[in-house]
Amino acid sequence: MNPHMINLNKLKELMSSKGLESVVICGQQNITYFTGIPKPSGTLMLIVNDEVTLLTPLLDYERVSNSVSTQDINVVPYSTYPVKAYVDYVEDLIGYVRRRVSGISRLGIDLNYINYLIYRLIKTLTLDVVDIGNDIQFMRSVKEGYEVEFIRNALRISEEALMRTINELSYGVTELGVVGVLEKFMRDLGADGLAFNTIVASGINSVYPHALPSSNVIQPNTPIIMDLGTIYRSYSSDITRTVSLGRLPNEVSKVFEVVVEALETVEDFVGPYVKVSEVDGGVREVLSRYGLDKYFIHSTGHGVGIEVHEYPRIAQGVNDVLKPGMVITLEPGVYIPGKFGVRVEDMVLITKSGREVLNTLQHKLV
Repeated sequence: MNPHMINLNKLKELMSSKGLESVVICGQQNITYFTGIPKPSGTLMLIVNDEVTLLTPLLDYERVSNSVSTQDINVVPYSTYPVKAYVDYVEDLIGYVRRRVSGISRLGIDLNYINYLIYRLIKTLTLDVVDIGNDIQFMRSVKEGYEVEFIRNALRISEEALMRTINELSYGVTELGVVGVLEKFMRDLGADGLAFNTIVASGINSVYPHALPSSNVIQPNTPIIMDLGTIYRSYSSDITRTVSLGRLPNEVSKVFEVVVEALETVEDFVGPYVKVSEVDGGVREVLSRYGLDKYFIHSTGHGVGIEVHEYPRIAQGVNDVLKPGMVITLEPGVYIPGKFGVRVEDMVLITKSGREVLNTLQHKLV
């Protein structure tokens, strides 16, 4: 049995609880979540009562059909050749949906993934449209066992690639050169893809949380932030370590120790039904003891799953609570303008009784 059918059944239960006779899903990541099909680009999922249909471009029809491991899902192609105007395809799809939902009074749509097609569909339908975006967002945040295992595998690949790359670091290498080595190792170790653009930021470039790797040669005895993520069976990992070629200067080393202290402090108390704002506050409280909180300029973390950034957002002012089954990142960082930056990031599974840090690599890899 396709394990993703568990998620599809959750969607059907949501439909029942909200009195929805039909649902339209257009977000690629949501369709992967409910069907297991990787990258169903241009595909629309329509559920009418208990019948599930995937409307997919003709050029992707065979791949999508062969990826469906159950007869409970129908796959219907729509033509993309000869080429027609985009608006014509939209009108064709809207016409199909309108015919299928004829007589339906309540339709659910995930408005977090609104596009021109969904906009036009809503404008042309006369039935009651219900936004189920937040419901699906929360549904995806609580992982089934198989999803956690896919994430573990993605993280295992990332960690092994990171260690192999660190062992090959040598004087004269550039940031982009290290990116190439990291990504090759990830592919060689079984990654299906990259969760995001790999970050390797050294020296002054480490000041930027979302630094763009450059052709600059990495200088010895400077911090190197390495932030990478792997996709395995459509699920993502996200890990950051700060390393160096040689020894870190004393000032950088002290900041590194504080960042690790902040991370390990919140890892000790994070768990089920803890407010995410308290997790974020725990990191900032540690940093404030050393006068470094003003240099922490982003949120503490986020959920991870099919997308590398998912609900919940671990940030100030957010009153959401952690639930068993959530997989989150914790990634405190300090970025001192004109000088250097340090960031360390782990992935954590929230369990019924506490938490499990999924990472196996130690924090200090210098």
